[in-house]
Amino acid sequence: MEQFTEYSDDKIVWQGLKAGNKNCFNSLFRKYYSELYYYGIKILPEPETVKESIQEVFMRIWETRDRLASVENVKSYLIVSVKRMILVQKGKTSGNGHVEIGSAENYSFYFELNEFEKHDEITEDVRKMILAGINSLTRKQRELIMLYFYHELSYTEISTVLEISVPAVRNLMYRTLIHLRESLGEKSINSMKDRVFLLFSVVSEKKAE
Repeated sequence: MEQFTEYSDDKIVWQGLKAGNKNCFNSLFRKYYSELYYYGIKILPEPETVKESIQEVFMRIWETRDRLASVENVKSYLIVSVKRMILVQKGKTSGNGHVEIGSAENYSFYFELNEFEKHDEITEDVRKMILAGINSLTRKQRELIMLYFYHELSYTEISTVLEISVPAVRNLMYRTLIHLRESLGEKSINSMKDRVFLLFSVVSEKKAE
């Protein structure tokens, strides 16, 4: 029986899932569950609802596998699917049946200091400053930070999740880094980017847990 690991090419695994290979289905679920949960809890801080939404997305994927289209990036496809599912559930809870996926009023996406463990290369004061800077951004900028630095999506993939154009993503990232650079008094955008990557790298190590 063919084995698929978390390092297998997602497109190959996706095609296997479409063909009815349960190992492929299980592989994708194990590989992305933690990332999807961390993303989802930012949209709706209700663990059980987030877990149920992720399970519902995967259940629907399996049930409709013979009708699934090929996708360029499985991770971004799953993120969009889970995002929509959570917002639909949030809409039901609030009694609002109509959900505008891109609406800033739908979710906040704030970060807490305790999400980020201490890092030898980032002092406690700088860690607090980075988090304060991130949380002073707009909701869409905070989401952009997570999609780029934690999920490591490309600008094209982020444009799909945020439902904006690729040039708009690039412009948003530039303005975001300028804001963060000014908050920390950094001399260059690259230096600011490196620090944020380093901050999220500690969280990224937990993806497979």
